[in-house]
Amino acid sequence: MIRFNRIIVATLTILFVVGLEVPSSIAEGSRVFFTAPTDKMVVNSPVKVMMGAENFIVEPAGAVKEGAGHLHIMVDTDCIEAGKVVPKDDTHLHYGKGQIEAQLQLAAGSHTLCLQAADGAHVALSGAGMTEKITIVVK
Repeated sequence: MIRFNRIIVATLTILFVVGLEVPSSIAEGSRVFFTAPTDKMVVNSPVKVMMGAENFIVEPAGAVKEGAGHLHIMVDTDCIEAGKVVPKDDTHLHYGKGQIEAQLQLAAGSHTLCLQAADGAHVALSGAGMTEKITIVVK
């Protein structure tokens, strides 16, 4: 029995390390979106960002639950492929406390923002509505 348990733990560890995580199940019609700013909006910095969700529960990171997770904003970079862990750096911003508002310090110019939902383990969720990308201009 101990040998069998070690094999299971080793297999799960390998799957996690090589990025073969399985995204949580999301209900049809679920989506995340920016409520502010909107696409092509001209704004001042700091930019107040407000996020929303439909048929998706926004909650703190931790437990992986069906139909729930937390949000990330990618600044001037692409969204993450579903099933991959969202990196944590200056362009991949995590809101793992379940936040739906943020203040972004952005330089003047054009910027892309990608809002992306992930499960409690920061694994990007699949589904057309689990990302939204907008472009804004900071004056």
